[in-house]
Amino acid sequence: MKYTIYIDILFCVNFIVDYIILQSVRHFRNLNTRKARLIAGALIGGTGSLVILLPPMPMYLSWVVNMLETFLITAAAFYPMSTVGFLKTFVSMFTVSFFYCGAMTAILAFFSPKNLVVRNSTVYIGISPLMLISLTLGIYILMRVIMKIWGRRSIPDMCEVEVCHNGKTFLLKGTVDTGNTLHEAFSGECVIVGCADMFKDMVDIEKCTDSMEVIKNGIRFVPFMSVGGKGLMPAFKPSKIYIRDNAKKNEIQAYIGLCERENLKEESDLLVPSELVTKGS
Repeated sequence: MKYTIYIDILFCVNFIVDYIILQSVRHFRNLNTRKARLIAGALIGGTGSLVILLPPMPMYLSWVVNMLETFLITAAAFYPMSTVGFLKTFVSMFTVSFFYCGAMTAILAFFSPKNLVVRNSTVYIGISPLMLISLTLGIYILMRVIMKIWGRRSIPDMCEVEVCHNGKTFLLKGTVDTGNTLHEAFSGECVIVGCADMFKDMVDIEKCTDSMEVIKNGIRFVPFMSVGGKGLMPAFKPSKIYIRDNAKKNEIQAYIGLCERENLKEESDLLVPSELVTKGS
């Protein structure tokens, strides 16, 4: 049986579908990314749909191609992030795509389109683009409602933190750390851990040699325990701290604990307690 496949419809529909799937993953994983990055990922998805025009592949090979395409889409839309975060986002892409495909198949069973082609793990459906896009938007809205009812927002792996103190402002990259449960003893506020050298222009710990200087500069010593041992970590409270979420800035109350650079992860400047990100969102 011969089918007619229109490349422009194939590309445009898959571009729109992939963009909506990427938006779903962004909301599900609570990720910060620009729209241009989502569009880049959707363009890769639209281009990848053209594999339907190739000769039929073995099932294992079509799955390899499909996984490679998903990897590239995820990287284009959301990288850089931690390795664990990327793997979670990659799996989320598969999960949301699976949900979308399952819901679309169930709905289309009632329409029984005549021009339906499945080849190389790519589907081309012979219904009007308007109907397919409407169905996709409907499923997207359904997924958003389910996530809202579910009431759980995934904690991001990375975040941007703006620190203002003594007339200076730093914009830093933080790793969201569920293991950071440090709190300042008197106020009970969370402690964000950062490199001491990074904040030397804001506060000079070495000058705080006696108790009066410590009090004057608002320095606190926070007890900590880690794999390497335990001790007291100097910390200060900046004038303002914001966690940035796209164009929004959520002000938080926290201390900055100062440590050596080797105690931090290479890809970040700060270790941010996940509690602060949940509050900020």
